[in-house]
Amino acid sequence: MSHVESELQPLSAARLADEILAHEPLPDPATPTEAALRAVLQHRERQIEAMSRLSAAMFAHRSVDALIRETLTIAVETVGADAGSLQMHDAVRDQLVFRYAVGPAAERILGFTTPASQGISGRVFRSGEPDIISDVRQIPDFDRAVDKHTGYVTQSLATVPIKRPGASPIGVMQILNFAESYDNYDLEVLEVIAGQAAIAIENARLEQQSRQAAMVNLIGDISHDIKNMLTPIQTGVWTLDPMLREMFERVDAACAQLSEADRAKIQNATSLAREDYDWILQNALDAAERVQIRTKEIADAVKGVSTPPRFVEANFNEVVEEVVLALRLVAYDAQVELISDLDPALPPVEFDHKLIYNALYNLASNAIPETPEGGRVVLRTRALGAEESNFLVEVTDNGRGMAPEVSQRLFTDEAISTKPGGTGLGTRIVADVVRRHHGHIAVQSELGAGTTFTLLLPLRQK
Repeated sequence: MSHVESELQPLSAARLADEILAHEPLPDPATPTEAALRAVLQHRERQIEAMSRLSAAMFAHRSVDALIRETLTIAVETVGADAGSLQMHDAVRDQLVFRYAVGPAAERILGFTTPASQGISGRVFRSGEPDIISDVRQIPDFDRAVDKHTGYVTQSLATVPIKRPGASPIGVMQILNFAESYDNYDLEVLEVIAGQAAIAIENARLEQQSRQAAMVNLIGDISHDIKNMLTPIQTGVWTLDPMLREMFERVDAACAQLSEADRAKIQNATSLAREDYDWILQNALDAAERVQIRTKEIADAVKGVSTPPRFVEANFNEVVEEVVLALRLVAYDAQVELISDLDPALPPVEFDHKLIYNALYNLASNAIPETPEGGRVVLRTRALGAEESNFLVEVTDNGRGMAPEVSQRLFTDEAISTKPGGTGLGTRIVADVVRRHHGHIAVQSELGAGTTFTLLLPLRQK
């Protein structure tokens, strides 16, 4: 290789150290030793390699989730660790939530929360300063709650804030159990990686806000169009109802002057319309109103606003039956059994009929396509006893189930949909309805074993 060619070759840390040390030794005794110099250069090489991998990942992954997981994997591999996690701050509850994890206990830790004011994670998040613990056994107040929850044993730990330069942290990144001893050089590498993660997350949030703003405008237009399209239907029903009533009155008056045989023929010919027209017209009005309410709920969920509920004491089981009736054809077409399992001992409940109907409709209609042919979806109510102030509602299926990273986010702003074109808004709307009824909602799901949504609602509203 010529001298010119060698000049064009990139220098590794080792080669760079060799070339530096090939010069005459510096006389100053304070000058770093050869080993120290090599350590510095190797550290810089790790930084460069990590940044190169991060840059490649940003172009390779369109999904923010995939990008963050790759970022975490790069951090773990760069410093030779065993596991790692990203904990994002939930400002509403002031908690740090494990959103991403890699390593032996990754699946068990997702969704686990810790107070943002406690522990090593909380201290790093509050201060914005990184922390290294070479041996957690030397830290008397080290919290073993996460280890107990996952069964993983933490031996060494590095914690760095996830933040952009000059900004406040939005979470923390933790790297666990280094293969070798580690120092501030390794911590600096992790800070650089965490900074890139913060930029990726912030960019994703900005993009989400942009999409949300566009969606609000779009839904506003759609809501207006839907209202205009439904108006002729509602007006036609309101006009047709009195016309039919008057027509049947005239038919009855005319029949009174006919022979009994002729009267029987006319009454027989009009009996189906006479018996069912009232129900058919009312059903059309109810359906039109529910479409408008549903559109408004979606728009409100996107905008982050909600309409105050109107609580009325009524039979809760009846609204469940309405949902089952409305979805019976959908379930039939999917060859899924839709069942109502209602507790007759459930006393009258104070609730907003429209909101609860939409919430249960949402859960049941989402469960049907996730349940294979021959499966079942059950809507269940249960009283908890005479002394209890709450009751239970369950929507259960024996369908495909959900992965932990999906179920843990269902009731948050980071909810994602597993359906093509889905937005994840449905469960957020359900959670909002439950919140406005001063209740609680939980989900239990396992891949291949089905899903159960449980609503704990008060019998009386304050």
